[in-house]
Amino acid sequence: MAVEQWQITEVREVSSPGEDAWLITYKPVFGDPGATFVSYVPKEAVEVRAAEYGLATVDEALDVILHAPLLAPAHAAGELDMPSPALLDVETARAQVNEQLDVCKAKYGVVTTAAAGTGRVAKAQADPLQVIRDQTRIDPVKAATIRMEMDRYRLSHEAEMKKGGGQ
Repeated sequence: MAVEQWQITEVREVSSPGEDAWLITYKPVFGDPGATFVSYVPKEAVEVRAAEYGLATVDEALDVILHAPLLAPAHAAGELDMPSPALLDVETARAQVNEQLDVCKAKYGVVTTAAAGTGRVAKAQADPLQVIRDQTRIDPVKAATIRMEMDRYRLSHEAEMKKGGGQ
């Protein structure tokens, strides 16, 4: 059986007091257009994913974010372990997410966008994700701070587990 293919057809910005997010529309490349769905992604998710997995670019973080909805049913069914970057060092977390992306693309689905045109306007029309790339920057200091807090949590959790005799 062929792996499902999804195309990002639209990205809309949602911005109001207390809410700053992207609505990303997925349309099946083949099959029932009624299967189209929208994923809600807080804007801060790009930087958080970069911190969690030691990613350096917006595109790397988007790859993780865009495939997450395709992995959710496998996580819920127990077919794949839930990612746990807060409990892992950054290298192990990165290896975990890369493995899950590979499994997703081989078994559950692949996310694409239309071929990019030339020029900024053409690229934005051809690739709806361009608006996210244009408005998002990963601050390496902020990402390192987020990761440091995650490492602090992980070390605290490990110490508690040793103290309590847990695994």
